[in-house]
Amino acid sequence: MHLSEIERRDQVLRTYFRGRNWDTNSEYALKQKLVCESLQLLPRYRYLIEDEWEVVSNRTDQGRGDLVFTDGDRAFATIEVKWIDLPDSNRNSSTVQVSRRKKRRKVEEQAAKYATLYAKKRNLCLEAVEAFIFTNECDRPCPITVYY
Repeated sequence: MHLSEIERRDQVLRTYFRGRNWDTNSEYALKQKLVCESLQLLPRYRYLIEDEWEVVSNRTDQGRGDLVFTDGDRAFATIEVKWIDLPDSNRNSSTVQVSRRKKRRKVEEQAAKYATLYAKKRNLCLEAVEAFIFTNECDRPCPITVYY
């Protein structure tokens, strides 16, 4: 993808996220925050190039990745955004912690899998794609180790 196309995609997607105010879903708000603050949160990856991308072309049943950023050259970041419910005062705290840990682990596995599939789909060296998760539990995207 040429830099002019990367810049065009970035502009279109950022305009969409800044202007979209009808979605009050917590996970979407988290995603919107990441996009709007990405230059501070992900300074290496300056350009947003994908939103809700098909993990396997024409197979939405195989999943959709959340966001893809690039440095404009050869490095990419796939990011899975998830809202993890905070403790409910009516539930046992250890039960809540186990539930949150399981959900976080599932998101990490999904992020690693999607990064690998993105690299294959775009014929990229696997090392060129870095996986991240971004949840309401952390203030910035967290890198995930991908085992090839």
